[in-house]
Amino acid sequence: MNIVITGASDGIGEAMTRAFCKEHTVIMLARNEEKLAKIAKETDAEFMVCDVREADQVKQVFEDIVKKHGTIDVLVNNAGVIVNGDVTETEDEIIKNVIDTNTLGAIYAAKYALVGMKQAKDGLIINVVSQAGVTARANRSIYNASKWALTGFTRAIQEEASEYGVRVTGFYPGTIYTDLFKKAGLSIDTSALTTEDIVKAVAFIINQPATAFIPHFEIKPKYLGK
Repeated sequence: MNIVITGASDGIGEAMTRAFCKEHTVIMLARNEEKLAKIAKETDAEFMVCDVREADQVKQVFEDIVKKHGTIDVLVNNAGVIVNGDVTETEDEIIKNVIDTNTLGAIYAAKYALVGMKQAKDGLIINVVSQAGVTARANRSIYNASKWALTGFTRAIQEEASEYGVRVTGFYPGTIYTDLFKKAGLSIDTSALTTEDIVKAVAFIINQPATAFIPHFEIKPKYLGK
């Protein structure tokens, strides 16, 4: 099985790569070539440098993958960034980066993966949305906007893709112990999922038979009350 993972240079993208490449052909996509090369050296995974914010770049990379491997069986749309703060105090370039990465990047990747999947009349796309795509909270307005848009896209594309035999799953995890929050200058002050939890959940989705379809998958950390 050929699995393409965006945002694969760290966090859950890296964890999925290391787990799935043991049994499948995994092609990692991310902007950081140095990190990708390091993971590829330590595993059997392949990589291609790709900025999902750039539509032309995404188009070329997906065409190259299909030329080399014939098909893309699974796309895990995982690339994402987070921002926290009052919208009036958030710089415009930060707002643009969040929307471009979380929303447009996922749409571009899904679009160009679907080109080949449509011809093959088979395939699976897993959009890693997050609980932020079904809930809302103060100081997360931009992040929520990017993820709610991805939820809407996921639900609509499920209907379109089903007409040619392609399944699309919306994956909605809660807080995860990764560097996502650290990169945004945030700390995790609540219970959280591990990357191993996420890998097992995504593997469960991928391992379903082609006759089965999981439209919506939520996973949350167990509440550890005091």
